[in-house]
Amino acid sequence: MNNDPLSDVKEHLPPAVTRFNKSELNDFLDNLFQSPTSRYATFSFPIQSIDPLAYLEMCWKENTFQYYWEKPNDEFAIAAGDKITSITATGANRFNEINNKVKTVRQNTTEFSAISHPYSGLFLLGGFTFFDQNNDKLWEDFPPALFTLPKWMVIKDGKFTLATFAVDLNTFSTANELNNHITAQLEHLNATLEQKNSAQNPHHNGENSTTPLPKQKSDYQKWSDSVNEAKDLISKNAFEKIVLARSIKVPRSTEISPTQVVNNLRKQYTNCYNFLIHKPSGNTFLGSTPERLISARNKLLLTEALAGSIARGNTATEDAFLEKQLSGNGKDQDEHNFVVQDIEERLEPFVKELNRNNTPEIKKLSNVQHLYTPIRAQLNEESNILEVLGQLHPTPAVGGYPWQKAAPYIKDLEHFNRGRYAGPIGWINSKGNMEFAVAIRSALCTKNHAHLFAGCGIVKDSDPATEWEETNLKLKPMLSALQYD
Repeated sequence: MNNDPLSDVKEHLPPAVTRFNKSELNDFLDNLFQSPTSRYATFSFPIQSIDPLAYLEMCWKENTFQYYWEKPNDEFAIAAGDKITSITATGANRFNEINNKVKTVRQNTTEFSAISHPYSGLFLLGGFTFFDQNNDKLWEDFPPALFTLPKWMVIKDGKFTLATFAVDLNTFSTANELNNHITAQLEHLNATLEQKNSAQNPHHNGENSTTPLPKQKSDYQKWSDSVNEAKDLISKNAFEKIVLARSIKVPRSTEISPTQVVNNLRKQYTNCYNFLIHKPSGNTFLGSTPERLISARNKLLLTEALAGSIARGNTATEDAFLEKQLSGNGKDQDEHNFVVQDIEERLEPFVKELNRNNTPEIKKLSNVQHLYTPIRAQLNEESNILEVLGQLHPTPAVGGYPWQKAAPYIKDLEHFNRGRYAGPIGWINSKGNMEFAVAIRSALCTKNHAHLFAGCGIVKDSDPATEWEETNLKLKPMLSALQYD
C-alpha cells in the first residue's frame, strides 16, 4: 500500500514537485501545531500547465467568491475561489487601514512552498470603490475597500503554473487532520486537471446568446447639460479638467457566464487587464481596462498616464491619419498633460527617482487608441506602497485636475453612483509585490441586468456631441463581450 498521499498527484506534476521531499511538509505541519503562532497557512505547489480561466470555469461555484485577473501580453493570470477571510475599510483613511490589516494578516500567516517562487504564498485579492463611501444598494456587495484571502488559487506566470491552498488553522485540531485536508485538495486539483480536455463549462450550456441591444431612452440632453455646466465651471476657474461618466443598463442573458464574458474580452484585448470579481449574491464586477494604476516590485514602481482618445481606422492609412490627428490635437494633449503633471506631483514625496519620456506614445487597442506615457519611479525606503496607491487614486484620467477642486462636482454632474467603476482593482502578496489597474471599461452584472460604464475628460474646449461619441466608443468592448453586437 502506498502511504505517500502525494504519490498519485506527483506523476502529473513537473519535476520540481516530483523531487519534493514529503518530510519537509510533515515537519512544517508538526511545527504549526507544536508551536502555534499563526492563524492562517498557505501551501504552494507547481502543477502541470492549465489555463487558469478554464480551471475557474471547471470549479465555478455561483454562491461563493470567485476571482480572475489576466493581462495576456504579460503572460500572467490568477484564478481563485472561495474565502478564508476578508478585510474591509471605509472612509478617507481606507488605504492606510487596509495597509495595516494586510500587515496583520501577513504576520498571522505561515507559508509553505514546494519551490521558491515570487508568486507563492499569501495573496489578497480585491480593490476599492471610486469614492471612499458607498451607500448605493446596487453596490452593496462592494464596500469602499475589500480584499479576500481565497481558499485556492491557480497562477500562471509565463510557462510556469502554481497552485496555492490557504487554510484557517483554527479549523484543524492536529497536523494529521490538516495533512489529510491538503491531500484532498491536491487530489481534487489533479482530478480537475484530468478533466480539462473533455470537460464542458459547468455553468454554461454552450449556446451563444445574441439578444439584441434594446434601444436606450436617450439621456443625451442630460449629458450635454452636464458637459456644458462643467465647461462653465472651468471658465470660472473652479478646476481645469473633470472626468464625467455615463452608465447604461441592459438586460442580462443568463446563457452568458461571467467567465465567457472575460474570455471574449481577453481574446480581443490582449494588452489590457481583464478582471472578474464574483460575489456570493451572484453579482459580478468585470471588465477589460487598458489603464495600469500601479505595479510594485522591490521598491520599483510602474505607473502610467493614459488620457486622450480617438477611434481606430478601418485601413492602415486611416489608422495612421487618426493617430496623427490624436497626437496633434491640442485638447487631447492638454488633457494628457494634466494627467502626467498630476501623477508627478503626487509621487514626488514618495520617490527618490522618476523617469518618463517627454513626448507621449500611442497605445493602440482594437477599437480605440490613446495618448500614453509610462512612468517608472524608485520608491524611498520608508514609502508605504498602499499609501502611494491612495495618493495616486484617482488620477486626472478618471477624476479631474486639480482633483480636490473637481471632486465635489462629479456626483452633482453625473447621474449614477460610480461604485467600483474607475476604482483601483488588483492584488497584493506577502512578498510586497502588487498590481492595480483602474477599473474602467467595466460592467456590474446582477441577476437580471448588466450596468455598463464609460467616461471621458472634459476640458475648456470639449464638445458634448464629440464626448458623447467617445463614451459610446468606450462602451463597445463590454457590449460586444456581453454579445450585444
